[in-house]
Amino acid sequence: MDRTRPAQPAAPLGPHSLLWRYAGDSRIAFLGGTIGLLQLMHPAIGAGVLEHSNFFDDPADRVFRSLPRILGAVYDGDEAATTGREVRDFHRSIRGTDAAGRAYHALEPATFWWAHATFQFMAEQVADRFDRHRLTHREREQLYREGVEWYRRYGVSDRSVPPDRAAFQDEWERVCAEVLEMNEAVRFVLAALEAPLAPLGHQAGIPPRLRPLADNPVVRRLLARPSRIVAVGGLPAMVRKRFDILWTPADQVQLEVMQRTIAWTWPLLPATARWQPRAADGWRREVGFVP
Repeated sequence: MDRTRPAQPAAPLGPHSLLWRYAGDSRIAFLGGTIGLLQLMHPAIGAGVLEHSNFFDDPADRVFRSLPRILGAVYDGDEAATTGREVRDFHRSIRGTDAAGRAYHALEPATFWWAHATFQFMAEQVADRFDRHRLTHREREQLYREGVEWYRRYGVSDRSVPPDRAAFQDEWERVCAEVLEMNEAVRFVLAALEAPLAPLGHQAGIPPRLRPLADNPVVRRLLARPSRIVAVGGLPAMVRKRFDILWTPADQVQLEVMQRTIAWTWPLLPATARWQPRAADGWRREVGFVP
């Protein structure tokens, strides 16, 4: 990463920001599997999840508990920084030594940044894959700067934060190529994605009132193939290649059809279904309605 370039100032967040437009959009549900895999592949995060959570009994529990507060660091207005520090403090005790004998701590800046980087990636991917609008270069840079403000609300050192969107891309590709590893948790998720029923983790990001429907065995069977396609298809190609994760031309065609279908039909849903609860609360507080 080029540390000679000064970090750009973070951009303000609020109803007029791009981060508000994308981070709390319920289409993040389609990215939950991808983000989960990319986090679990990080050696420190994977070790922390295996040693400090009930991952194998309830793989989605960590996501359901964390996501509202993570989004709260964007949408909670005057309380957003307080919410962000709460997220940070939940990670203070997550430390140990991984299977390779390496010490880890969840609040080590490079580790905490990678977790945040996957959410930055998530917000951008909502626009790139599941929306009809295409980000301009200026919008992409703005969205990145707003993500820097999101990160700063956690109160963790920003020495690992790339100074601009181009540097972010360089560091993202370096981590994908050199740092990420296969581990027991990742194998577990990949196996679950191959099962005849969609894993309950596919609910990540689904509004609470729709989760009972997503629990239905018939629905889970119908969602099994699409869940794998969107989760594995969202991974960077170099990650699939490094870890020999099967991906065929037919998979790619199915993914592109799904993405176009979601992009064109999403505006037909009720506004309240298109936003995560924390985001909807922020919109109501700031502008008086859910857009």
